[in-house]
Amino acid sequence: MRKAFTLVELLTVIVILAIIALITTPIIMNIVELSNKATSVERVNGYVRAVTNYLIMNVVDDGVYGVFDNNIN
Repeated sequence: MRKAFTLVELLTVIVILAIIALITTPIIMNIVELSNKATSVERVNGYVRAVTNYLIMNVVDDGVYGVFDNNIN
């Protein structure tokens, strides 16, 4: 006699896997959304730093900067 899985056992495994997928999908999607938001914030911060560096290198003439001198005209 061959040992094999019955149809009921296979369907039970499929149903259990589907339930696990339904539970984990929103959690994973939330993690992806949060990482996309964090990436966007970091890109904006990088752009701001790049513009600030450009302004400091090209606009300010004397090359001497104080700690509280952050007004660039």
